[in-house]
Amino acid sequence: MTKKPNIKILITCHKKTSHISNEILKPIQVNCANTKIKMAHMLHDDDGENISALNPMYCELTAQYWAWKNLDADYYGFCHYRRYFNFSKTKYKEDEYGNILEQYPGEYIVEKYGQDESSVRKAVDGNDIIITERKDIRRMPGGRGNIIDQYGRAEYLHRGDIHLIHAIINELTPEYSKAADAYLHGHTTSFCNMYILKKDIFFEYCEWLFLVLAEFCKRTDMKLYSTEALRTPGHLSERLFGIFLRKKQMDNPRLKIKELQCVYFKKTDVQDNLDPVYSKNAIPIVFAANNNFVPVFATCLQSVIDTSSQNRNYDIVLIQSDVSTENKKILQEMLQNHSNFSLRFYDASRLLSDYKLEAKEHISVETYYRFLIQSAMPKYEKVLYIDCDLIVKKDLAELYDIDIDGYMLAAALDPDFIGQVNGANPTTREYAEQELHLSNPYAYFQAGVLLFNEKEMRKAHPLNQWLKFATKPYRYSDQDVLNVHCQGRVKYLDMKWNMIFNCNHERVPKVIAYAPAEIQEKYNAAHADPAIIHYAGFMKPWHNPNEEFAEDFWSVARKTPFYEKLIYSMNGEKTEHEINVLAKNLSFRGRNKDRARRLYGKLIKKNSTFDRALRKKLNKNSD
Repeated sequence: MTKKPNIKILITCHKKTSHISNEILKPIQVNCANTKIKMAHMLHDDDGENISALNPMYCELTAQYWAWKNLDADYYGFCHYRRYFNFSKTKYKEDEYGNILEQYPGEYIVEKYGQDESSVRKAVDGNDIIITERKDIRRMPGGRGNIIDQYGRAEYLHRGDIHLIHAIINELTPEYSKAADAYLHGHTTSFCNMYILKKDIFFEYCEWLFLVLAEFCKRTDMKLYSTEALRTPGHLSERLFGIFLRKKQMDNPRLKIKELQCVYFKKTDVQDNLDPVYSKNAIPIVFAANNNFVPVFATCLQSVIDTSSQNRNYDIVLIQSDVSTENKKILQEMLQNHSNFSLRFYDASRLLSDYKLEAKEHISVETYYRFLIQSAMPKYEKVLYIDCDLIVKKDLAELYDIDIDGYMLAAALDPDFIGQVNGANPTTREYAEQELHLSNPYAYFQAGVLLFNEKEMRKAHPLNQWLKFATKPYRYSDQDVLNVHCQGRVKYLDMKWNMIFNCNHERVPKVIAYAPAEIQEKYNAAHADPAIIHYAGFMKPWHNPNEEFAEDFWSVARKTPFYEKLIYSMNGEKTEHEINVLAKNLSFRGRNKDRARRLYGKLIKKNSTFDRALRKKLNKNSD
């Protein structure tokens, strides 16, 4: 049998980060000489003979130097914690910079991009050099003419440095001059200092590379260089590899060179589980929102603060995937005078990466995040989940303290759905019985406020099963999923804990009024004295201040640091999702054409940004 080649591909990391690891792909921590914290289960660039202390200038080259001096292999390769090779046989779509974009380096990535040992061996074995696909820089953003021009236009870098390195090559290693001229005045290159080389080629490259860079550093005064400019040796090395590659091809045109796509991960921070913050008197409350919805979440959060008790501790978690650092900071500052409040953020992207979950009408994809609680907060057995589009009028401690032992969750009946079932929309009853297979459609609950018994939820189904359920195209998304799979194990709350408002002043007379008298009576009682006002429906107070219970929303919103943004958003910028929702509900087609136009005139300021975007959408829909 032929002996398998010893392939070692180092993944350079400078912080605690998610990464792929196996017998071939090995993470290595760089800059170890300049930090007190060494990460476990990684190689370290300050062990043995090294230049770890030069990492602020040499960047990932300190890992390459360490491998040269300390690692024995047949093939030496290098990637980054954000960038990996696509070892699979599938060609994937790239962005304008030539990267395949992904969110996290999760388990699904291993199979998709062939990061397993067998696939890597198949891609590497038999080749001399493996690099990222060479790109024509003239076709990339900015349209640079050649490599020298591209380097000279880079922010923070100094144009003279590329000329100096060229001069050093001509002086110290003139055998590389022809390759240097051809490469630097050419317009194709391989980016990112990513490559896999046979041992003899790797050693040859390192001997030349570090000789040239050492001379550059000797001749260059970088005392006044910016932080990024101090990384110049690392930046130059990308071009030096291009020169080395050009020389090897000139010397031996028969070299087997393979080009692979580069996979770029947007998020690599380690996502830790959320343990309890407080040891006693705690109320864990989970919300879900995207960055555009932060002003609404802030309003809801303020209402929780306003109604809270000093005797309880409120452990708030916002499950999100794109909330900006600035908005996180502002939200944290809202709690700075409330010692019994904690606010943490949990990124949903990784756990949802394997599932196709889609937004519907006025329901955003964040609605599915509630399923993640059982995995993100494994030590919690009871968690309160509430939507952001609501206002809390009474202390949530009263709701949280309700006994749900033996139930999967507690929730309030949905008078809107039940009204549809009872005659307002005959197709809904058919849907509930034939598609959802509900034994009692009149027991359907509204999922905007849920008291989860996470212990029972975990027993019923693991997270991956809940998310598979959610991929089915139900009419009301995850709300239908929960009604289907929790039926018979629901404790029903007083409707005051999830009082849905009269959206667009039409839901009560045209839908809820069809519900059985007992349901209407319970709804009316909740409407008269709500503990939570839930603005469920396509029209919200921040769309139209004339909506029912809008003053309750705005009286709280005025206390938040996002008040002005909410005002602006009413007739200013709108998300594409909001535009699609209103376009659907204000369509200028069919029997209600005149009514839709009157409603549009009431709600939307003429010639506003929103007006122009929405009219464009409506006209497109009517084509």
